[in-house]
Amino acid sequence: MRKFTADFETNVDEKDCRVWAWAVCEIGNVDLFKYGNSLESFIEWCSNKKYNYVLYFHNLKFDGEYIFNYLLKNGYELITDKKLKRDKTFTCLISGMGQFYSIEIYFKVGKRKVNKVVIYDSLKLINKSVDQIAKDFNLPINKLNLDYKRIRPKGYELQDYEKRYIKHDVLIMALALESLFKEGLTKMTIGSNALANYRKMTKYFMTYFPEL
Repeated sequence: MRKFTADFETNVDEKDCRVWAWAVCEIGNVDLFKYGNSLESFIEWCSNKKYNYVLYFHNLKFDGEYIFNYLLKNGYELITDKKLKRDKTFTCLISGMGQFYSIEIYFKVGKRKVNKVVIYDSLKLINKSVDQIAKDFNLPINKLNLDYKRIRPKGYELQDYEKRYIKHDVLIMALALESLFKEGLTKMTIGSNALANYRKMTKYFMTYFPEL
C-alpha cells in the first residue's frame, strides 16, 4: 500500500465549517505532491481504481471530524465487521476517551473488487507540532505562516503561497515519518512500536547480555 501524509486547511468561521484546501505527499517519494480545494475532490482522489492508500493526518481527531461529516452526509455506512466491507462503507477505531486511531473507507472499483484507504494519526507517532518536528529532525524546510482568517469562498483557487504553505506541512511530516519507518517503527502508535521493540529485545536478550 502506498503511504502518504495528508492535511486539511479549513475555514475558521463557525457558520461555514469547510475544507478549502487539502494536500498529500508520498512518504519515500516526496516529489509526488497532490492538492485540491474541496473535501469532495479529496474523497475522489482516495477512491482511485489502482491503489490502496495509507494516509497519515497530524491530529486525526480534527481532520477526521470533517471526513466523518462528509461520509455520513453522502450515503456511506459505518460497519463494525470488516468482512462486510463493500462500496461506500467505512470503519473506525476511536477510544472511549475520544482518541482517534484509524479510519478505513471502502470504495468499489470494479464488479467485485473493493479498494480501501486507511487513515492513521501521525500525532500518535510523533507527539509534537509540525513546526517542532521540522526543527527536531533537522529538516531542510520549515513550517510557514498563513492568514487563517482570510475569507475563502467555495471554489476558491489556492494562491501560490498557500500551496507552498500546505506543501511544507505534508512534506515535513513525510520526511519525518520516512525516517521513523526506516528504523522499523511502522506500528500505529509510538507505544505499540516500543512494545514491539521490547519483545524483540527480550527474544535476543541473552544473546546481547549473556551471563558472565
